[in-house]
Amino acid sequence: MRLTRARQLAFLEDLALGLADGLSPLTCCHELLENARHLHLKQEQEVAAQLIKQLNHGRALGPSLHHWFSEDLVMLVAVGENSGILEQILSQHQLFEQQRREAWRQFWKPLIYPVAMLALAFAATFFIGRGVMPKLAQSLPEWQWPQLSHWLMVLTHSAMLPALLMVVVAVFIWSWGPPGLVNFKWYWCQLLANKGAFLIHRYFSAVLLLQTSTVLLQAGINLDRSLATMQRFGGNSLNAHITTMRAKLANGERRLERIFDSGLLSPRMLFRLGNGSRKATEHGTLKRVASYAAHDAVQALARLRAALQGFCYGMIFALLIVMLGGMGSMLMAITQQSIV
Repeated sequence: MRLTRARQLAFLEDLALGLADGLSPLTCCHELLENARHLHLKQEQEVAAQLIKQLNHGRALGPSLHHWFSEDLVMLVAVGENSGILEQILSQHQLFEQQRREAWRQFWKPLIYPVAMLALAFAATFFIGRGVMPKLAQSLPEWQWPQLSHWLMVLTHSAMLPALLMVVVAVFIWSWGPPGLVNFKWYWCQLLANKGAFLIHRYFSAVLLLQTSTVLLQAGINLDRSLATMQRFGGNSLNAHITTMRAKLANGERRLERIFDSGLLSPRMLFRLGNGSRKATEHGTLKRVASYAAHDAVQALARLRAALQGFCYGMIFALLIVMLGGMGSMLMAITQQSIV
């Protein structure tokens, strides 16, 4: 059973602190196991015990985490362990993770209300259109139905309402790109990404790529070996892009903005890579651009949030007009007929 994101990060942070104190990974895991037993944390006990078992058998630490940890964190641990810089890579990731958590909080919290109201509007439209309107419509021949009432009946007695709901879901998927549904090895994912889809997924993957590359370069590992290490342990969100980047390196390309032009980085980030100081090292340029990329991801989330809020409120307004207008105009028509 996978730990929550917060508990995954806390466990890795504690592991990094132990490594920073000069302890071996095995000793760190033994201490984490004892603390988990003392505080009766069952999942942390299982994780620590499994890691101890793997280390005692001489196996790598990273792949042992798959059952409890997210793909990106497993990749970071595996890359750090394989390169001998586990402590540095986990420390580097902490800052990005704080920015990521804050960005997601600022993104989803303002959307809870409009999304809930949109769901309520869909439910109310379906209930009134399927439960109330047919009873009212019996009092009038169809040719006398008001226009809004006719629209409401068509909307709720055809595939239009489910289609509208699918449009809402598709807009969120297009904007976000859930990792479980998106694999950039698939042609249709690459095609949609080239059209501007999965912006948030791509931006955060770009930051992860840049920051991991920066730490590996600082440790004295060249760019090709750094990419090869990430490709070996990375998930589907990065591997397709890293394959493209390594192919450019193999063909003799040395300009960073061309190497990293694989569909992840925004044009602004590629522009910054291309304008790096001629005296700067590769890792210095990447480190500078990684901070810009993190900021860009946060700003992109803010813009996307505003657009989705506008979209949700627009849908709510349209559904309310059809629902209330359709029922109200039908009631008025029935009342007028009764008076006559």
